[in-house]
Amino acid sequence: MVGARSGFFQVLAGPGAGKSACLVSRFAALVKEGIEPNSITSLSFTRTAAKNLRDRVEAQVGKLSINRTGAGAVTFHSLALSFAQEERNEFGFELAEFPLATEPAANKFAGDAARRHDLDYRTLRASVSLWKRRRISARQAVRDAEHKLDAKQQKLALAYQTYQKKLVENGVLDFDSLIYEMVEILDKRHEVRERWKRDWLQLDESQDMSKIEWDLARLVSGISVLAVGDVSQGIYGFRGSDPKLFASMSEIFPGTRTMYLATNYRSTPEIIDFIRPIAATKDLAEKFHTHNQSGPLPKIQGFLTPNDEAAWVVARIKESV
Repeated sequence: MVGARSGFFQVLAGPGAGKSACLVSRFAALVKEGIEPNSITSLSFTRTAAKNLRDRVEAQVGKLSINRTGAGAVTFHSLALSFAQEERNEFGFELAEFPLATEPAANKFAGDAARRHDLDYRTLRASVSLWKRRRISARQAVRDAEHKLDAKQQKLALAYQTYQKKLVENGVLDFDSLIYEMVEILDKRHEVRERWKRDWLQLDESQDMSKIEWDLARLVSGISVLAVGDVSQGIYGFRGSDPKLFASMSEIFPGTRTMYLATNYRSTPEIIDFIRPIAATKDLAEKFHTHNQSGPLPKIQGFLTPNDEAAWVVARIKESV
């Protein structure tokens, strides 16, 4: 994986297999080979993960001099915020000096829209987030709801339209709009897309990417994309992520080659044997192994309430200490 260069690579990795270490080592190797750091972008979901990756790379190659907006190790939203600040003239409406809506502001706009359509603002924001992550505009959401004759969806879609109008009137973008608008502009404007191409693109926790994040990766990708993930560890389905998109990466990036991180550095052989028959990716499961020492057999324990589970866990920790 560290030696992967031009082309598209899907790295299937199980838990404890060193996914982050793979990205760090490859990033550092590219820099050592003379690749300009400004042409490398490693995308993560959290600022902590992005900072950790950058710190670990710099521990190997020294301080990185990053001049190009969005280069280095950043989050998807950080990249999109940089885009909004740098390309504000490309938007179809005038952006505020700082274009990201604060959470209180976004909640107020959602609350106004929800009251107008007799909805709960939290339900509205969750629905809007899913629509945007699936790259569905407010107008399309209304059309779809009307076509399905779904009264509840029609109310939500109309509220989405009202909420979006509030954002535009105030010249701001919510978190999901950051990526949505960037993708829409890149898809339509070739010259803008060329400015944001990344020769070397790395994707962390790829199983948790939604459709719009894969669209973003496709639009900014250059000569190489390396995506690391584990289909079995998807945790963001509630916000529109789809591990199947990572599993079928070759449909997004034709010619994708599959590689495996199959050595587990965290678990005992008993745990590996336990999860192998139930793993989502069978070809990875067949290759999964560990050199760790043997340990106790895993067991399944049921609980009536979350408190019972927490108490049991605490008791086991006290016993081990």
